[in-house]
Amino acid sequence: MTTSSRIPLALAYCRVSTTEQAEEGASLDAQETRLRLEAERRGWAIEIVREEGKSAKSITGRPMLLDALRRLDAGEADVLLAVRLSRVSRSLTDFAGLYDRSGKRGWALVIPESGIDTTAEASPTARFSAQIQAAAAELERSLISAQTKDGMAQRKREGWAPTAKNPDGRPAGRPRVLPQPVLDRILAERVKGLSFDKIAALLEADGIPTAHGGLKWRSSTLSGIVKSLASAQRL
Repeated sequence: MTTSSRIPLALAYCRVSTTEQAEEGASLDAQETRLRLEAERRGWAIEIVREEGKSAKSITGRPMLLDALRRLDAGEADVLLAVRLSRVSRSLTDFAGLYDRSGKRGWALVIPESGIDTTAEASPTARFSAQIQAAAAELERSLISAQTKDGMAQRKREGWAPTAKNPDGRPAGRPRVLPQPVLDRILAERVKGLSFDKIAALLEADGIPTAHGGLKWRSSTLSGIVKSLASAQRL
């Protein structure tokens, strides 16, 4: 990271993965608010970089992120700032490349909610921890993708076809079943003591759809899910 007397400039990267969520803007606004507070706390100047309707499967295909990286490499900015790792990358290979790139080109990678901060010299343990988180994010993406494909295949076998449309434009048909990784996450967040409102905000920020395909989670829905899971597991 640049050590001159000027105020460091952070490029605050906000991303949502679906067009619907991008149009609603709620998750993007929440990410922006969180990052502005972080930059203010650290005394950094900030520039918001929004990427709408783009997946974190790979860096390729995300022009806003690619441009931010170009500017960082050129010394036009000092920090790539994001709320959590999943906003930047769900690919272990991509993240490892970004981590090495930031060190070689002299800019910092700061992701508060994932505990990643290269403004100070990173220890081998810190690097290993960051790589574990990247691997977990990649696994979660793969599991959710596999669960979704399995669900679609099952509905096709049952004769369901997304021909009719609901008033909001989504395909009509039987309600979807939440993938197991999503159910596990909801329960894990609740066990950690998070409120249903907080869990809802995290799911929305990560672009996780509800069982009906929407992107607005309600605390009452999450409460019902947790009660059902608890009953099924006899917790």
